[in-house]
Amino acid sequence: MIRQRALSAIALAALLATPLAACTSNTGEEDPTTTTTSQEAPPTADPADATPQERVEAYLDAADEAAAEGWKDTSYNDEYLVPELAEKSKAEDEENAGTGAIITGERELSDWTVIDETETTATVEFCEDGSNMKATKDGEPYEINNALGEYVGQYKVTRESGDEPWMIEQIGYYEEGTTCADHFAG
Repeated sequence: MIRQRALSAIALAALLATPLAACTSNTGEEDPTTTTTSQEAPPTADPADATPQERVEAYLDAADEAAAEGWKDTSYNDEYLVPELAEKSKAEDEENAGTGAIITGERELSDWTVIDETETTATVEFCEDGSNMKATKDGEPYEINNALGEYVGQYKVTRESGDEPWMIEQIGYYEEGTTCADHFAG
């Protein structure tokens, strides 16, 4: 079952990609059971030419960069998220900045899979491992609410037409305990 992240509860843990306790998606859908395809594509300079995977990966890279700099610049949200989600995420970034903490380290992403891609919608699943990331404040370890580790992410992206860039409209993670090896084995 996919869980939706409530952006009001993301705080520092969101940038570390740890799931929250909710157990349903906004649409109430169960685990996806559709056929999947892997997608490997080189990065592109024009956002309108980027694949759904590239847009999600670029968003996560931008979020990591913002976290490493103490969330001083939150404009990346507008570039990658639909307006409603961008506003919520910017508010969370402001809260994160208020803690004085930063998050550094390498987020590892693998097993990229695109499900049900059309010209204007797609669902991207991937393995996200944040175990090499750490939160610090004033150079000292900073405790966060959720443990770091490996999770299966599912982001839904949309665009108005094939000439527009993909925008993330939904961020979710499979239930805690769902391993990447098991999920992507089939």
